[in-house]
Amino acid sequence: MDWIRWAALAGVQARAVYTDVKRGTIENMLIVTGLVIGLICAGIRGGPMGCLQSVKMAGIVLAMLFLLFVMRGLGAGDIKLLCVVAAFFPDRAMTILVTSFLAGGLLAIGKIAFRRIKKEKISLRKETIHFSVPIALGTWITLIWI
Repeated sequence: MDWIRWAALAGVQARAVYTDVKRGTIENMLIVTGLVIGLICAGIRGGPMGCLQSVKMAGIVLAMLFLLFVMRGLGAGDIKLLCVVAAFFPDRAMTILVTSFLAGGLLAIGKIAFRRIKKEKISLRKETIHFSVPIALGTWITLIWI
């Protein structure tokens, strides 16, 4: 059963990364589908308490990141994607969250260094990172190695 959960999350994240990089948005239907699949997996693994734990952790992630959304530090789709991840892996959600932000920081530093090496102008106000990429990296680094 665990491989189904891993494969489903991989599919959701692959689609999220694709649409985020291609169009700059993460589809709401993908988020809803991911949440439903995550809750079904949680219900199969832990019964009603498993579902409750998934909903609770997704809510905690949403509450924690809402201020970043208000300050325009993180997009709504990225926050919703992290809620989906929390629904799939509520016991690892906080570790995945921290790892995702570390991956995002490293990608930002790498992007700035790359521009500096190429002697391009660095405009911090106009630079963006499609945060679905660090979320996917943080998720799989946590699940595989941590």
